[in-house]
Amino acid sequence: MGIKILVCILSLPGLILGHTHPLGKRVVCFSTVLANWYPDEAQIFDFPIIAQMPELPTGCEITALTMLLHAKGYNVDKYEMAMTYLPRVPYRLYTGDDGRLYGPDLNAYFVGNPSSEAGYVCGVTAIIRAGEQYLAAQNSALTVVDLTGASPEDLYRRVSHQQPVMVWVTIGMNPRYPTEGWYTESGQYVEWSRNDHGAVLVGYNEDSVWIADPLAGLVTYDRADFEAVYASRGSQAVVLE
Repeated sequence: MGIKILVCILSLPGLILGHTHPLGKRVVCFSTVLANWYPDEAQIFDFPIIAQMPELPTGCEITALTMLLHAKGYNVDKYEMAMTYLPRVPYRLYTGDDGRLYGPDLNAYFVGNPSSEAGYVCGVTAIIRAGEQYLAAQNSALTVVDLTGASPEDLYRRVSHQQPVMVWVTIGMNPRYPTEGWYTESGQYVEWSRNDHGAVLVGYNEDSVWIADPLAGLVTYDRADFEAVYASRGSQAVVLE
């Protein structure tokens, strides 16, 4: 009579399960459940929330980055980050010989002045440059990692490992307003909306997400709303690691 033996070997990133059939034939099965698994709920407690107001009325993105830096122990001032490290260019549009409207690269620069209500927005590239310049000045081994294109599940998995994620969203997690845009000199089309916003994802459950919001503090939003808005902003996100 055969003896049934169950052998379970943990081999990251997958789980290898092997057993011997009662008739003596060995069967090996593989599962990759651990590679993509994350808990149904997680939250980063005591995350340092920084308000962008009153100094940076349009500086939500750089304020969100400053929160990430504070979470890593770098107590830099948000205004210093905005004025010293954030790449900025003036707002200037012109019509080219081809009839197209041209202007600054919203991804690579903050357009305007974040300390003014007339400022615009910036994308991942500008935030990476700001973070990398600051970290280099501190002789830090940390880097700013571009997660653009990551799925919401990828973000939740990181949060479950206590890693806050800066995300490009909208004010109040409302649908994005109609966009305005122009071409850069390199031929790339860039656009922005009046309710574009930057914040930090610090928690989630099956129905909701927790956002460290530079305007509103720690806020709970509907998870489906967050995922829709995150996608509408091009699934832009960064982390420090």
